[in-house]
Amino acid sequence: MAHIYSNQFFDYIDAGARRSARAMIAVMQPHLGARSLLDLGSGRGVWAGEWRASGVDDVMAVDGDYVDRDRLAVPRDRFCAADLTQPLDLGRRFDLAQSLEVGEHLPAAASAQLVESLVRHSDRVLFSAAVPGQGGEFHINEQPLAFWQDLFAAHGYGAFDCVRPALRDRAEVEKWYRFNTVLYANDAGRAGLPPEVLARELKDGARLQTGGGASWRLRLAVVSLLPRGAVTRIAQVRAGVIARRARARARQV
Repeated sequence: MAHIYSNQFFDYIDAGARRSARAMIAVMQPHLGARSLLDLGSGRGVWAGEWRASGVDDVMAVDGDYVDRDRLAVPRDRFCAADLTQPLDLGRRFDLAQSLEVGEHLPAAASAQLVESLVRHSDRVLFSAAVPGQGGEFHINEQPLAFWQDLFAAHGYGAFDCVRPALRDRAEVEKWYRFNTVLYANDAGRAGLPPEVLARELKDGARLQTGGGASWRLRLAVVSLLPRGAVTRIAQVRAGVIARRARARARQV
């Protein structure tokens, strides 16, 4: 990957990711009963760390070699450096794989490869990626949710829209996780899912639609009009402010 993500970027991401992870795991783990987890595009491994805190000790976090190993949220042996634009094969399968708000950072040509790496490792996948107009640092591949739905469908994975309704009003969860996250599963992954999750499967050609309310959709429309360079710069400035505040609060504790 050509873009290098700084510690400031991860300082910004981590605070919201930790809150969001705790809420999503509390909602989804009772349905999934995962005992092992793979996280592609993990950053420092905050999500994987929260899965471990919930009792899922067998985790593997995967991201670029630029991640600072001294600031990992998981043990070093639970982190693997890899280029997600290339095929990934860890030689095993996990109860659950996830990739959350990562696909937009990869070239469009690598989209199918990301999905292929996920399905190679699990029958169930939690997935989210930025939609057009969402904006963020180096978002070069914002796509409608149905774009990813089609890529998973090509591998026999159906979309279960069970996460977004459960998190819709959870303000502690970052909007992109609330509005974009979908569970995908193949036939083996469907086995054992509870009726309330199975009832949320999209069938008969139904397409995933953009989530969120009027204010979120207005944001998407406005940001879509801005040049990508300007969006990245705005995102970097905002991330810097939030990261500095987070570090200041941490020093006061």
